[in-house]
Amino acid sequence: MIADAGYGSEENYAYLEKEEIQAVVKYGSYHKEKSKAWKENVEKIENWTYDEAEDRWTCPTGRMLHFRKESMELLESGYEIRKRHYRSQSCEGCPLKERCTKAAGNREVVVSLERLRYQKQARDILRSEEGYALAVRRMTEPESVFGQLKNNRGFRRFWRCGMEKVTLEVGWLSLAHILLKQAANDQKQRATILQ
Repeated sequence: MIADAGYGSEENYAYLEKEEIQAVVKYGSYHKEKSKAWKENVEKIENWTYDEAEDRWTCPTGRMLHFRKESMELLESGYEIRKRHYRSQSCEGCPLKERCTKAAGNREVVVSLERLRYQKQARDILRSEEGYALAVRRMTEPESVFGQLKNNRGFRRFWRCGMEKVTLEVGWLSLAHILLKQAANDQKQRATILQ
């Protein structure tokens, strides 16, 4: 399955894993993570160290954030996100506190370890030779079609409501796109033959 970052949610990754479908799916911050600004941002938990055995995070200054509690977030779809809460015992005197948090007290983070695991898997796949090639291919194949439909055909929104009607409308748009593409190819072939 190849998809863009709009589909890189924990819920979608969990579904693909459950169905044993290999996913080449970016997540929202995938490209930002490569920037120097992101890597130097002490606020980002992705730049911290996680000790799985001790279940704690270590910030860039070496202060540890220990596990406090777990909470659940229930999405509209019924998917449950397990969030773990960690808090520093003391941020007092930390030279990076102003860049790290706006909170008056100690730094607290809430994180889904599953989301981080899925993002690491996605990152490893996307940075592999095969994953990179597939991601690049995805950018060129469907994006040009969407561009044609939106810019050249003026399609900005669906006119019908409901899955059945929207599916039918997508079918009409797809058929029109294919027929127009075929007509353009036929015209090019006739021009080549006449030359």
